[in-house]
Amino acid sequence: MSTETNNKVVITGVGPVTSIGVGKDAFWRGLTEGRSTVLPRQLYVDLGREEEFHIASMPPALPTIKPHHEFLERHDYTGYRDLAYALAAVDLALEDAKLEHDREDNRIGLIQAFEAPGMERAVATMFETCAMMPQSTDGPPPLYEILSPFFYNSQAFIYVHAMGKAFGFHGFSTSVHNACASGAYAIEVAAQRIRAGETDVMIVAGGEAFDTGVRIEWFRKLGLYSTDGTMRPFDHESVGFHVGEGAAAMVLESATSAERRGVTPYAEYLGGAFAQQGWKQTIPDVRAERLHGVISRCLDTCHTSADDVDLIVPHGAATTISDGYEAACIGKTFNCQHTRAVAAVFKPHVGHTLAASALIELSAGLLAMRHRHIPATLHTRPGRSKLPVPLVTEPADREIDTLLKLSTGFTGHDTATLFGRVPRTP
Repeated sequence: MSTETNNKVVITGVGPVTSIGVGKDAFWRGLTEGRSTVLPRQLYVDLGREEEFHIASMPPALPTIKPHHEFLERHDYTGYRDLAYALAAVDLALEDAKLEHDREDNRIGLIQAFEAPGMERAVATMFETCAMMPQSTDGPPPLYEILSPFFYNSQAFIYVHAMGKAFGFHGFSTSVHNACASGAYAIEVAAQRIRAGETDVMIVAGGEAFDTGVRIEWFRKLGLYSTDGTMRPFDHESVGFHVGEGAAAMVLESATSAERRGVTPYAEYLGGAFAQQGWKQTIPDVRAERLHGVISRCLDTCHTSADDVDLIVPHGAATTISDGYEAACIGKTFNCQHTRAVAAVFKPHVGHTLAASALIELSAGLLAMRHRHIPATLHTRPGRSKLPVPLVTEPADREIDTLLKLSTGFTGHDTATLFGRVPRTP
């Protein structure tokens, strides 16, 4: 694979794997039909104790795709659903981009975005093992011998290895773990490698699954988890979020490579801005309004006016403090009496997929750009949004030349990434 320096980076393939649809076409149908599959599930939160949580869960089997069962079984990854979903997403993104590669000779790189790779499988196995072990007077049970492979597989570099091995990628590869903003950081790192001439093609991918309730229970104890399985982002009566399972992958490549291959990109990645608040773990520093600075720097870096943004895809976590912080920063950046921007939030369809959320929601935004149609934000009532720009609560046909994706994650990761149609509408 040849490499050449090219400042333009485009997205040529998307691979959403979500609870409302697997693959871009099924995912798009789920969005436009207003689908949301949130069901209660009983999950262990401690030894011998289960709790019920509303989750946008993946179906037991993945339809119409190659789920890499043989690979996962052969390499002792059976049951690692977050990894399985991400592998499926990469398959779909490669297929969408019509990208073929020599598995032995390429410089394709991979940036993965996971919040806690392998941890769910490790904790679930620990609960299952402890529950089945008989009581013994000969000393404590040999938990280390049983669980050590699972603890080893929860290290991030293992997933990088597994994904690279599954597809035969041999270029620059690493992982990003910046909470809900991980996908945005992954896109930026991938774009930098392409712009540096390291490679023509980079893959970004992330996934999420829940086999226990230990992380969800933490959200619930903080008062952030929806009690009725409904997300109402930016609504004055928001009740919190529920998590979702799934994955997404994207193919990024130089514009020259895409043109040479004869593929039509979804959009050009124009650039982004990023910040670390350095304040609290679970709530934003509303006084500093750092997200406002991030959005402004993003627009300035990309030589784009706020008046030129057509669609904003906010983080929209449906919690009072996070939504209020995001709304205030958007209002400070945009002259909301004159901007043409509207906003749409996709978490109510698929749940909060944590580290995979930015990639899944950006996939939705890119499909909206391609189809010139914005699906409705579910559950937020018309006229009840605290956003200073119009929130799309009814489906709308619309030309989208410029898309702004925002993420504001736990531990203070604020990101703004900007994407432009290729070619722009005349």
